[in-house]
Amino acid sequence: MSTKEILENNKEFVDNALDAVSEAEAQRKRMFQFALIGIGVIALLVGGFFFYRYNQEKTEQEAALKLSRIRPFFDAGQMEAALGGVAGTIRGEQVVGLNAIATQYGSSESGRLSALYAGSALASLNRYTEAETMFDKASSASSEITKMGGLAGLASCKAQAGNSAEAAKLYEDAAAIGAKLGDEDRYRLFAAMHYEKAGNKEKAITLYKAIADSQEFSESINEAKAGIIRLGGTLD
Repeated sequence: MSTKEILENNKEFVDNALDAVSEAEAQRKRMFQFALIGIGVIALLVGGFFFYRYNQEKTEQEAALKLSRIRPFFDAGQMEAALGGVAGTIRGEQVVGLNAIATQYGSSESGRLSALYAGSALASLNRYTEAETMFDKASSASSEITKMGGLAGLASCKAQAGNSAEAAKLYEDAAAIGAKLGDEDRYRLFAAMHYEKAGNKEKAITLYKAIADSQEFSESINEAKAGIIRLGGTLD
């Protein structure tokens, strides 16, 4: 093989080797870039999570503080003031009403609790359509107590509108949560009464019997037994 041929062969080998090295280097750079992008995405997600959580905590604190300032008016039975807020300030801040707190801070637990108070206040003023909206917000709470109250409030609004079957189902849902909180029979009794009113005799008797057979002392037992007798059932 001539020197020229050797050089040409070596040149081809070197060129191929360089091409391979260049491709490997390019691949390494791409992988490095992808890694950087991945790290950047993770950093954004983590940063976003902590920013979201910080905002949630801040929102929760603000809502809880505003609720604590207006709740004395609710407890005193001043429902209009509780709903709309009052003139004047406490520690330099306006006393905001339950409606505003529930609307502005509805994504927080204190905001949903404010909605429960607002629904109760509106219902006491016979403003059931507005109350239903607030109870609906409360029923999406993470807190089981607030959620139970929201469901029971919705049930009362449905009952007021004459929708006994819907009211009964909502009371039954509230009772399911109440089973964990020691407040089951009261809502179960309301559910049975509304199933009875809706003409669902079988469902009503089933719930009445569940209350009557309860091992827990309950003020609802006598009313449940009366319901069973009224519907033609038998007491065991």
